[in-house]
Amino acid sequence: MTTSNPIVFQILRDLGMPADEALSQLKSNTIDLDPYKTSITDDIVIAIAKNLTGLTSINLIWCEDITDNAVIAIAENCKGLTKINLCECSIITSASIIFLAESCSGLRWIDIGGCNNITDTAVISLATNCRGLTTIDLTACCYITDDAVITIAEMCAELTEIHLSFCRKITDIAVIALGEGCEGLTEIHLCDCNKITNASIIALAERCAGLTKIDLWECYITDSTIVSIAENCAGLTEINLDDCNNITDAAIIALVENCEYLKEIRCERTKVGVEGRQLIQEMKLRPKHPPLEEGWWLDEGTGPQCKGMMN
Repeated sequence: MTTSNPIVFQILRDLGMPADEALSQLKSNTIDLDPYKTSITDDIVIAIAKNLTGLTSINLIWCEDITDNAVIAIAENCKGLTKINLCECSIITSASIIFLAESCSGLRWIDIGGCNNITDTAVISLATNCRGLTTIDLTACCYITDDAVITIAEMCAELTEIHLSFCRKITDIAVIALGEGCEGLTEIHLCDCNKITNASIIALAERCAGLTKIDLWECYITDSTIVSIAENCAGLTEINLDDCNNITDAAIIALVENCEYLKEIRCERTKVGVEGRQLIQEMKLRPKHPPLEEGWWLDEGTGPQCKGMMN
């Protein structure tokens, strides 16, 4: 087998990657090191970055030994990067993420979930420099506050997916800002964001009609919030209400009646009774609809359509 990049090809082969897979990844400028995470070091990542400058996507999930040096090398050498997964790379700090944001303005997808050293300054830099961001995962970035999320909302109008689970400093102010600034949002995760209330989720549902997935595990919300989601987000496919202690059958009835694309409702450790659980089982047996077109809820690109667009 021949390749125009024998150095990176050999690095991938030495890690144990099959030759055909290595060639495919080199051809697409997309490197996935997840299967070899326990062997990944700064030296390996730096060598890849220096010898594959056309890199557009790299998956370093759970590569726990890499440091800021590896991320900075990617930023220095791979200016066309659009996607990076650094989930659970817990040694990296805000310094390298800021450098990445300033160097790779075309970044559209980033996962820094579980990177416990990341602060608002890094996220604000991402939002300010990478305004085309569509997906950002900040799961368990415990230092993140409303300031960072508000900046995302103000700067990243193309955002479609955000993960804020276990970011316990986040309040209603941040979620309301997302609704106002990112009306194309389709997926939001707010698991255990215990400062979130009905007010912000209702506001979000009213502004982001295209929401398809929402995680509210252990949020302090009531049936009124879920009714609002059901009435405004007709294309909803998945919702997690586990440990939302005040949720009852009324919420499930509203979801099943209004959201015909719904595939999954999780509601363990709630007040949902026999009727609600029976409805969930019936929902799973309903005929499945073809996927909705991207942006189905938008009115000529100017904003969310009102309820009834699907009828």
